[in-house]
Amino acid sequence: DKEFEEELKKQRKAVEDAIAYDRKKSEEQSAEAKAKADKEKKDLEEAEKKKKELAEKKELNAKLKKEQQSTATSAGGLKEYQAFYARIESYKNTIRPKLDDENFRKACFMKKKGVKRTLSQLQNKHGVIVEKYKDIYQILMNIKQDSDDVYQITLNYLAKTFLDQVRQDVTAKPHSAYFLARFAYLLCSTIPEFLDYLMGRLYKRCQYLIPRFHDDDPTLSDDEIRKRLRYCNADKQFKVRESFVQHAEGHKSYVMFFGALCQTLPDPGQPENVFPIKHAWIYLARLCNMPPREITPFLILGLLEVSCQRLLEAYPNQMPKLLRLLKQTILPIMRTESAGDNTSAISRLEIFLDSYFQKGVVLALSEVPP
Repeated sequence: DKEFEEELKKQRKAVEDAIAYDRKKSEEQSAEAKAKADKEKKDLEEAEKKKKELAEKKELNAKLKKEQQSTATSAGGLKEYQAFYARIESYKNTIRPKLDDENFRKACFMKKKGVKRTLSQLQNKHGVIVEKYKDIYQILMNIKQDSDDVYQITLNYLAKTFLDQVRQDVTAKPHSAYFLARFAYLLCSTIPEFLDYLMGRLYKRCQYLIPRFHDDDPTLSDDEIRKRLRYCNADKQFKVRESFVQHAEGHKSYVMFFGALCQTLPDPGQPENVFPIKHAWIYLARLCNMPPREITPFLILGLLEVSCQRLLEAYPNQMPKLLRLLKQTILPIMRTESAGDNTSAISRLEIFLDSYFQKGVVLALSEVPP
């Protein structure tokens, strides 16, 4: 019996060892299978990721190539716009979400009140512009000292509110472009971040400054194109969209401000203009290198009325050639393709060019109100 018990123990142990071995082997095989499956899954995910990245890269390259070849978008202008707008994108992703906090939002609101009040006091007096610039500069520096987040929010608010005022004032009183531009020059030249906010917002509102016309995609409806070109409602209550002429005059006001900013010269002791006349030259060249649209005479005239004299001084050889190109080549195309709504703008542009070539007189918009 004792021997039998011993033998039985040996057999049980052998069975248990066999079971343990099988279990261990099964676990190892399961682990190997899982590791293999995980690896295959990871490899598949990486392959899918690379495939997706490659597809996105191809799509981006195709889009960039299309834009470079497009007669509806200036590739260089678009790149500039994206560079300016990068700061606003960063603001949207990292700073604006903090406005969800009610206390933070209230603190920002109190800071904005001083900015809005100062903007409302701008007027066509050189001394007043310098005084209000100093006021708003001090407001901004005080805010920055307390909180950089509130400072960035205030800069963004300042750019948006200021551009609202640009459109309203310059459309009603075109000479306003000059003193508003001088105020903007002072801010941009002493607060580098503000240039990004201002120009990013300006290019977004006025796609014609890129220039970008959005009319090269056959899949876009007329309504979608107007939306991208930032057509506004003339009557917000009844949601009546502005007419082409209202739209053109409104965006001409942005171009006039842009041109006025480029041609602004510093007073003695003031910093240099960080957005100088070369930008007006580049913009005009881009416009002239693209097929004219219905709105083109409004844009060109708006720029020339405020910056032509400075362009002639800065580019004494090239600028007269460009004006001759406008008169002899581009203007006849505008007349041929006119839809009627831009006839007045074409006529005014023709008068402007005739005055220069026949009398040697640049019909510049006066800085002094009529």
